[in-house]
Amino acid sequence: MILVQNEYFSITETEEILFIQVSKLGFSIRDFQIILEKYPRIAITKFLVLREALENGTNEKIEFGKLKSKINLTISADYLEAKVHISLEQSTYEVTKQVVNEEILQLLKEKEITYGILYDVINKEIKTQKDIVVAKGVLPKDGTDATVVYLEMPEKQPALHEDGRTNYYDMNLFKYIHKGDWLGEKQAASSSVQGMNIKGEGLPGRAGKDKQLRFDEKSVEVVQKGEKMILLAKTDGALQIKEGRIGVVKHLLISGDIGNETGNIDFDGSVTVKGTIEDGFSVVAEHDISILGEMGLGAVNKVCSKSGNIYVKGGISGKGKSLIEAREGSVFVKYVNACTVKAKDTIDIGYYALDSELEGGSIFVQAKHGRTIGGTIRAKTKVSLRMVGNVYEKETYINVEGFDRKKLKKELDDLLVKYKALLIKAEQNERELKVYENTLTQFGRIKSQEDYKSYRKVHQAVIDEIYTLEEKRKELINILSSRGEGQVTIYEKAYPRTLLQIKNIQKRIKHITTGTFYAQDNQMMFD
Repeated sequence: MILVQNEYFSITETEEILFIQVSKLGFSIRDFQIILEKYPRIAITKFLVLREALENGTNEKIEFGKLKSKINLTISADYLEAKVHISLEQSTYEVTKQVVNEEILQLLKEKEITYGILYDVINKEIKTQKDIVVAKGVLPKDGTDATVVYLEMPEKQPALHEDGRTNYYDMNLFKYIHKGDWLGEKQAASSSVQGMNIKGEGLPGRAGKDKQLRFDEKSVEVVQKGEKMILLAKTDGALQIKEGRIGVVKHLLISGDIGNETGNIDFDGSVTVKGTIEDGFSVVAEHDISILGEMGLGAVNKVCSKSGNIYVKGGISGKGKSLIEAREGSVFVKYVNACTVKAKDTIDIGYYALDSELEGGSIFVQAKHGRTIGGTIRAKTKVSLRMVGNVYEKETYINVEGFDRKKLKKELDDLLVKYKALLIKAEQNERELKVYENTLTQFGRIKSQEDYKSYRKVHQAVIDEIYTLEEKRKELINILSSRGEGQVTIYEKAYPRTLLQIKNIQKRIKHITTGTFYAQDNQMMFD
């Protein structure tokens, strides 16, 4: 069949193979583009052969290309889209539009494409010699993950205010809770929406991941409201978040002072004293203790928190008799004078420390002109002070126990490995719990319920361990943030007769000094 014939050559087709026979020279390969535009079904497969034929004119039939399909259908690998390419001139298509469109639909049928066919596109005037999308699938929509929010604890960071006349030392140790107060909520995960490919096959989406509400069942109840699970306080008290669980602990409020009228206090919750504690009396509590009286404390016998923090707004003048102790937490106090303060974590002193015994994980005196004069300071990792000693060269002793950096670094690395493994286990447990939940929904078998409760208890134990490791991780990172293997920083100046000891290395200050001392390679370093 002859496709093209002019005074220079003829192009014929046999079984979709194209041949050229040149009868006259003078038609350049560059001009051949005109032929391609007029006959878009021509595809050149042997360009050099075609050029040589036009230049030399052998007058023989020479194979140079092939005949394109009138309609070329391409389907994406994921079966989400099908395109057609019509190799016709636009004018030719317009004349044969109905026939071509029927052929397109037939091709789709042969390829088993039944969904998402764009009939509007096919039935309208299609632009030829361009890729046109004629069928389109629908992607699945993933479900949204569950979201959990909790009432936030107040930041345990005291604020210092100096106006030239009065020094203020404020913080909010407690978040007071009333029965029925909102403590948190969970928005349930949503299901996925199935997609569909152009063959009519369903495409599953990812269901949203569930999250567990963590709360103390004794003090918090759950109320279902639509797709939300609301946490409400069962009782009045103080907000507590421990090991990732939100709860309410007992709270004892003393409106005035602790003294002869109240006697000593020993309480299994948290305690707030709006006044002061009279000399010789004690307060012992399981959780946080907050002493809000502006006068502070005098020669009290003891203030002890077994598992929480202690805040003394007005400072302590202990006359050498008072013990302030946070066995598992921190102590925040405006000033200390002639008393003993102990904390597992941090001792944070607002303005000054005089002739006192301080013992904690880290010890700070933070005011701009804060002073530390006399007494003994013992810390495990870090001490940060403003001014130490005085012009009269009163002896002040600072001791940092220090740590083995390599050992702690290995402990942290081992912890992170265990932490990662527990996270993987928790995710696996959650998937298996989902299977249990689906089974219970379908069959409601008592045995399955018992298995489910037992399995959930095991899962909760894994989550508890993750939270415990997270707290330990934070502790190790905080320690490792110290310089060397134990650090003492003097921000303004340390006077002579200040004695420093980090690990087993001692340093006596002989001249007014400012800077950071730290232990490294069994030496006292200074920056």
